[in-house]
Amino acid sequence: MKFKKSHIKYLLLLIGLALLIFLLIQRIPRVFIFIGLTLLTSVLVLLNYLTQLPLDFSSVFFLSLVITSTLGFGYTVLFVILSGFIPALFIGGFKPSSFVYISVNLVLNLVSITLNFNFSMEGIILSFLYFLFTGLINGAMESRITPNLLMGLISFGINVIYFWKLGPILLSILG
Repeated sequence: MKFKKSHIKYLLLLIGLALLIFLLIQRIPRVFIFIGLTLLTSVLVLLNYLTQLPLDFSSVFFLSLVITSTLGFGYTVLFVILSGFIPALFIGGFKPSSFVYISVNLVLNLVSITLNFNFSMEGIILSFLYFLFTGLINGAMESRITPNLLMGLISFGINVIYFWKLGPILLSILG
C-alpha cells in the first residue's frame, strides 16, 4: 500500500493528538478524575433507580476499590456517600438493603487496605465476598433468597469484568 502525502499528514495529526491527550491526562489532578468518576457513577445509580432494573451496572463497588487503592479510604467514604447514598435519597429508593450494600462495601474496602494481591485478583475475591455477604444479609432480611441470588450472581459477573478489564487501566491513570 502506498501512502499519499495526505495520509501521512493525518497519521501525524493522529499521533500528535494522542500524545496531547496523554499529556493532558497526566497533568489533570487525580481529584478531577475522582469528581468525574463520582458524577458519572451518581448518574448511573440514578438511572438504575429510575428504571428499577434489578441489576446494578453502576460500578460503585469496583470504583470504590480503585479509589481506596489510589486515593485512600477517606475518598472512598465520600465516593460511596455521593454516588450511592445521595442518589438513592433523591429518588426515594433508599431501603434497608441499600444500607447493607453501603456497609458491606465500606467494610470490604477496609479489608482491601491490608491485602497485597494483584488488584484484579483482589477485586474479584472481594466481589465474591460482596456478593456473598449482601446476598445472605438481604436474603435473611427479605426471607427470599432465590431472586436475589440470581441478580447477585449477574452483578458479580459484571464486577469481574470491571476488575479484569478496566481495573488496570484506571489504576494506571490514577496511580
